[in-house]
Amino acid sequence: MSVQHVQVPSDDRLITALEKYAVRSYSREMKLQCLRDELDYSIGLRTLNKLELRLEIGSIRRPPPMEVSRQAVIDEVSKDLLQLNGPAFVQTQLKQQHLMIPRQATSTIFLDFPRDTVREIMHDHFDSGFTLRFPGHKKAQIPRVGLSSMGKFHEVSADGHEKLSSQALQMGEIGLPIYAYKDKYSDNLLRLVLTPNSRTAAAGGHLHLDLIEETGCIPMQVTTDKGSEIGWQYAFQATLREAFTPDIDPHVYAVYMVLKSVHNTVIEGFWRWLRVPLFYWIFVPVIQHELDEFRHWWNTHHIRVQPDKNMPSGHVPAHVLEHPSHVGGIDGRIQIPREAVDELREYLTEEVGSRDSHLRWLGVTVEFERMAEEVWVRIGSPTLLLESAWDVFAEMSAVIENY
Repeated sequence: MSVQHVQVPSDDRLITALEKYAVRSYSREMKLQCLRDELDYSIGLRTLNKLELRLEIGSIRRPPPMEVSRQAVIDEVSKDLLQLNGPAFVQTQLKQQHLMIPRQATSTIFLDFPRDTVREIMHDHFDSGFTLRFPGHKKAQIPRVGLSSMGKFHEVSADGHEKLSSQALQMGEIGLPIYAYKDKYSDNLLRLVLTPNSRTAAAGGHLHLDLIEETGCIPMQVTTDKGSEIGWQYAFQATLREAFTPDIDPHVYAVYMVLKSVHNTVIEGFWRWLRVPLFYWIFVPVIQHELDEFRHWWNTHHIRVQPDKNMPSGHVPAHVLEHPSHVGGIDGRIQIPREAVDELREYLTEEVGSRDSHLRWLGVTVEFERMAEEVWVRIGSPTLLLESAWDVFAEMSAVIENY
């Protein structure tokens, strides 16, 4: 009888995979399944436990020392100026730093870690936050209908978020619109970006091509509201689907779906024009970093269980996006070569202008960026964080006025 030898992946590959699974809180069974699918490595639970111990993969069963855990939670919660995030969010953020701290002690395995769970530390140091987050009244229930999708990239929804637009901020021309693309089946946020313009067809076209460049594909269907940005998005989606999957009947599987939406804005202003580009120069990267962190948290957290949902629930979005077959879904990606995107980008640029001309923040010219960089260095190159951004803004404003 011949002996079959299992090809063992390198430690680097194992560490990368196992740390990803730990951050996403995969169960041990999910880890074994993903190791088989991703690394072609079939092992049992005992071998998995030995591997995680040898490679020092973090686990809530092996939390860091109490003083390290306590300080890490304090540092993370201190970033949340409004105290809006609960223990689950904080725990997930710490996992990105490979700090596996239990949310609360619910088992005898934490007898040596009795109080320094995320929840207990937050009660000790930020107890008022729990009061702020407690619902003061029962919110009105919104009628809901069941959603349906066959698998990842069967349907991707896109929309702009205007709560940080110039109209909403009421700060003159200053605005921070957000545009997002979300995979319906997996709940995965494919893109979540700040954009200086999310309401013109030209900007929407470039943003759509950005998504295709990043993912290398289009979905079977795009769904948006009736906003002014959908013109080129619709044209590109329809053209590419017809060109690369002519066998998919658009009468059976829609190419593009437009839904109703309500949009109200108020305008009020008082900021001087000089501060507009500086505001963007400082706050865009700061807020984009926060959006990136939120996107990562969302894609690695567990969606709540919804028994009546006919798509996945109780899952991790990133896991379902990578392995839709694990939950009975299809892979609806339609691969698009980079050359096709480049050709469309060139055509769009000739028709409406370059990406930079439509998606550059107001006033943030090459010359202004050079000046702002010099001023930032002059004041000591302070780290740009959400909690310190206004101080940097004020200090740089004073220098720029006399520049």
